[in-house]
Amino acid sequence: MRAHLHRFILPAVCAAASLAAAPAALADAVLPPMKPGFWQNTMVMHMNMAGQPPDTDDTPTVTYSCQSAQTMADAMKHMGGDMPGCAFDIEGSGGRYTIAVGCTNPGGAPGKLTASGTMVFAGESEMRVKESSSMVSPAMSMKMSMDGDAKWVGRCPSGVMPGDFGSMVNGAFKKEGNYADMAKMPSATGN
Repeated sequence: MRAHLHRFILPAVCAAASLAAAPAALADAVLPPMKPGFWQNTMVMHMNMAGQPPDTDDTPTVTYSCQSAQTMADAMKHMGGDMPGCAFDIEGSGGRYTIAVGCTNPGGAPGKLTASGTMVFAGESEMRVKESSSMVSPAMSMKMSMDGDAKWVGRCPSGVMPGDFGSMVNGAFKKEGNYADMAKMPSATGN
């Protein structure tokens, strides 16, 4: 589960943050425009679950994603309240924004999820994200923190489609998935 989250969270946040204007559900905050293209996403995430040894692994995970205006807009739609039971708020101006998320029975599962964090933009080609969250349900209790950077590295390589994410192996992109496919999964949409 940890590896899956490492591969998906920061690229998704990068895509969501890349939209120039957020929907009304996001407190009318206008995010800085971000460049479509190929993004390198580096993050350190800690997931600590009740009854398990502490997660102290500070090894960064590096992923890559191809973003277009459409993938950015789709990610913002999902972050901005597309999941039943969740409220999402973003406030700020210039290059610094705060994020707050609260979910009751997220995606239909019993429990409560809360998250908060910051996004700091450096122009249209770099951003930094710092986030902490907790989830409590009858089945488990978990706390998570994430510290990540995303930077634009150029145009998407030939054959890499908008929404594709993965890693670089020996200088070649290795696709691990596409955000559009993940958005269709029941757990991603709350259906």
